[in-house]
Amino acid sequence: MLGLTNFLVRHLLNFLFTIISVVLLDYFDIVDGWFSIIAAILIYIISNVSIKNVQKYKKSKAFGLTRSEYSLIESQIKQARSHINSLTQQYIRVRSIRSFKLINEMTKLSRRIVNIVQANPQKFYTVEEFFYSHLPSAVQLSKNYTMLVQQQIKDRDVNLALEEARKAMKSLQDTMEEDLKAALSADIENLKLELDYVKMEREKKQQQIEFRREDQ
Repeated sequence: MLGLTNFLVRHLLNFLFTIISVVLLDYFDIVDGWFSIIAAILIYIISNVSIKNVQKYKKSKAFGLTRSEYSLIESQIKQARSHINSLTQQYIRVRSIRSFKLINEMTKLSRRIVNIVQANPQKFYTVEEFFYSHLPSAVQLSKNYTMLVQQQIKDRDVNLALEEARKAMKSLQDTMEEDLKAALSADIENLKLELDYVKMEREKKQQQIEFRREDQ
């Protein structure tokens, strides 16, 4: 969740710090030969971990989260992206356009929710059920569904099971749409407030113009 900028800055600082440290170690004859290479690797690793921890601390503080909360959300986002990859793998296994659309919609909704939470980690607590229940259920259900489809068994019970699975996936899609709305709810409210403010300011200016005309 630290982003590309933090990644580039961190490794640039690591590189500079490692170069300076190795030069100083060599200058004072503290290490030489292979030991200088080992020292450089160790310095780079330690520097990377230290700077990354500082970046995470600053990022979590900026969002009003503790380090443990930030780490939890970070791990959940990573897990969610893994689940989304599993969903996309089911595309080639389905045998109907209707089922493909269902899985595709769940995948798109999932990506949008995860991206929203990554941009604002505090929103995680608004859609916790998506991460802990809805997305994992969608993955497991789609896997079971595509596994049955691939068997190509002409059986009434199997067909009924597949139909029930499709209904369950449609229900999960609807649930994910509600998750997305929940993730966007605060933004929608803020937008409404901004629009109300703009409208009020416009009306205020219009009244001022009318008063000036009356004075003239």
